[in-house]
Amino acid sequence: MAVLAMLVPTVVPGTATAQNQDDRLDEIEEEIDQAENQIGEIDAQVDISLEELDRILADLQDLQEELNARTAELQLAESELADRERVLVATTTELDQTAERLDATRTTLDTQQATYEARVRQSYITARPDQTLRVFSSSDVAQFTQASRYVEAIVERDRADFEQIDVLRRQIEADEAELERLRSQQASDRSAAESERNRVADLVAQQASLVAQVEARAADKQAVLSGLEADRDSAEALIANLQAESDQIEAELRAAAEAAAARAAAEAAAAAAQASSGSSGSSGSSSSPAPAVSGSGRFIYPVNGRISSNYGYRVHPISGARRLHAGMDIAAGTGTPIGAAGNGTVIYAGWRGGYGNCIMIDHGGGIVTLYAHQSSLATSVGQSVSTGQTIGYVGSTGYSTGPHLHWEVRVNGSPVDPRGYV
Repeated sequence: MAVLAMLVPTVVPGTATAQNQDDRLDEIEEEIDQAENQIGEIDAQVDISLEELDRILADLQDLQEELNARTAELQLAESELADRERVLVATTTELDQTAERLDATRTTLDTQQATYEARVRQSYITARPDQTLRVFSSSDVAQFTQASRYVEAIVERDRADFEQIDVLRRQIEADEAELERLRSQQASDRSAAESERNRVADLVAQQASLVAQVEARAADKQAVLSGLEADRDSAEALIANLQAESDQIEAELRAAAEAAAARAAAEAAAAAAQASSGSSGSSGSSSSPAPAVSGSGRFIYPVNGRISSNYGYRVHPISGARRLHAGMDIAAGTGTPIGAAGNGTVIYAGWRGGYGNCIMIDHGGGIVTLYAHQSSLATSVGQSVSTGQTIGYVGSTGYSTGPHLHWEVRVNGSPVDPRGYV
């Protein structure tokens, strides 16, 4: 909590300046609370972002492993496609050779068929029936034998030519069938290999796209974390600067309080000296300012309730930072009457930043009590109050997590443990 310095209201010199500094302390406290609250929110966001980043990185690892598997599968498919292409090259060579052979066979067939047809046609045109009859009617055996052999030779040659033509035709049919089979196999092999390769390539492309997307998400989350860390550093630097300013103001207020006490003591000494010189030899004792009380029994508890947080260092319930809790928190329901801890004069009654609705009572001797987070006030500045008198009601205004009374005891502006005064 911010350090608040309380001056005795009757001390006029420096009061305005002290009040301004006191107000600045409240502003600093509120700014520190806001900065610490921001740090708490940043830390919560960092935790969430780290969890999300862990999940993203785990997803990325799974996707990368799947991409590696798909890439290996693509390499296998491309290797198989290359094998198919090599087979296709051999098949194409065989196909070309078959086509060339088929063309040559067709040329030979056409030539032989044309020769055969020409010879048959010529034989039909030039042959005379009387010549054939003379062969069979010849009385010369030798001549008949020779003529018969001539006729047989012609018939045998014609038969051989016909058979050769038939063989060539069958070979052409076989070559045409083989050519069609090779062409079909070539098309089928190329289509199957290209289809498998394209299928795996599409899978690899899809997987690579997923990996790129998750990598982009991871990069965005890293950037968010970097930004949060920068914001946290800025908030911590702001708190350090504000705390330094608060310490400086507290020192100035403490010096002002000591100066005021010195002036009051000097005035009291002067008054005593004047009274002594004005009396004829009479002796008397003068009263001096009451010393600061540092023992038990000076005050009563302002409300009846459970002490939810004592004076001392603690983890702030909202920001999560470890800071000095400058007072005592007493849990009580909203609207519970708050009594003055002791006799005194109200020196502040109103809103004070993180304290919410607040009342401060001067009890003399540099001792001031503070009552924060009230739902409403029941007294005003300058009013004298007695021990137990209702000064306000419990609430949860200002920087508070629930209805309670935050009660402080300050000596010359510095907070002390209230338990030493009850």
